[in-house]
Amino acid sequence: MKTFYIKTLGCKVNSYESEFIRNSLLNEGYKEVSENADVCIINSCTVTNTADNKSKQAINNIKKNNPNAIVVACGCFCQFRKDNIEELIKADIIIGNKNKSKILEYIKQFEKDHKRIIEFSDMSNEPFEDMEIKRFGSHHRAFVKVEDGCNNFCSYCIIPYVRGRVRSKDFNKCIIEVNDLVISGHKEIVLSGIHTGQYNSDRKRLSDLINELSKIELLKRIRLSSVEIVELDEGMMSIIKNNNKFVSHLHIPLQSGCNKILKSMNRRYDLEYFTNKVNEIRSYRKNISLTTDVIVGFPGETEADFQDTYNYCKNIKFAKIHVFPYSDRNGTVASRMTNKVPRNIIKERTRKLIELSNELEKEYFEKFINTEVEVLIEEYIDGYYYGFTDNYIPLKLKGDYNINEIYNVKLNKEDINFDLN
Repeated sequence: MKTFYIKTLGCKVNSYESEFIRNSLLNEGYKEVSENADVCIINSCTVTNTADNKSKQAINNIKKNNPNAIVVACGCFCQFRKDNIEELIKADIIIGNKNKSKILEYIKQFEKDHKRIIEFSDMSNEPFEDMEIKRFGSHHRAFVKVEDGCNNFCSYCIIPYVRGRVRSKDFNKCIIEVNDLVISGHKEIVLSGIHTGQYNSDRKRLSDLINELSKIELLKRIRLSSVEIVELDEGMMSIIKNNNKFVSHLHIPLQSGCNKILKSMNRRYDLEYFTNKVNEIRSYRKNISLTTDVIVGFPGETEADFQDTYNYCKNIKFAKIHVFPYSDRNGTVASRMTNKVPRNIIKERTRKLIELSNELEKEYFEKFINTEVEVLIEEYIDGYYYGFTDNYIPLKLKGDYNINEIYNVKLNKEDINFDLN
């Protein structure tokens, strides 16, 4: 029996695509292993220079440690470095962000003639690449990729160049895939994309999709991987207000709490807009969990600018801040800016914002102590059941529960899984 191994770097969209590849190989009779595989696949990331280096290192190390394996490299790093990729990595099959769904065909071709395969496409005009997953092997919540690409061109980001422009999965195909996943036992679905809020299939928007999915009786929760503040249109606000299957959690990237930096980043809102929208969201769901991304040390960020960001995050009371120290991404506008912040200052600002995030997270979690919460049990390890509430509080429970079932529990402080964060 042939064996395979998949290493996934980067975002939830990559995770979805890797799961499709995994299922394709399992259906072909392959066995999944953790090392010494006949076929090794690396789904790469290029969001930062560091991600580039990790991708390159992972590919070459896997080839070195598995000299007799067929090594497949795909994804954003390969796409971005396509002009000199032959010199950078030693993989047998190298593709970018097109035809990940056809990796099994590439493997069969290589097995037949043993000729190195390198194929890339111009992603700027590619249609949505259909994939369908009927069951996630390692998750009780299932991800569904409904959108790909980005049109925003933030000054620090390379993703529009390697993922292409916004395009969406057919509306009816989304419904079929989610229905199949629910039949397989998944109670929670996470709608994912590079820019999920830009979903548009034959003039049906994200809110139309969520409302239609809500009609699936056995589907209990609908979650978004991320959404931009400017994409929370009237339809989405109605979802937040009225749809009880839509969870009380939104991840909304802020990136900076300083209007000067937001403009330099080419973000499409200011703080007044962001604040007003957050206040509207909370008027519909008072205790919703709002998490965010913030880039620290963007070129031109002064100490006063950082303090503005710190104070803004503190005042908004995000439930968690994912803090990203700025690093140049070759090929972006920001990488050519001259007023760079020294690394030691970026490191110190990152530390301060992470500390604030930990404080805010604890404050948010503890609001729910001695209240009844709904938890989806996901796994059992060493005497404890683990799961998440609909507003994404991680729980670690003693008791008698069933995996993949939803329970109402009275939350005690010791039930909160602070170790996860």
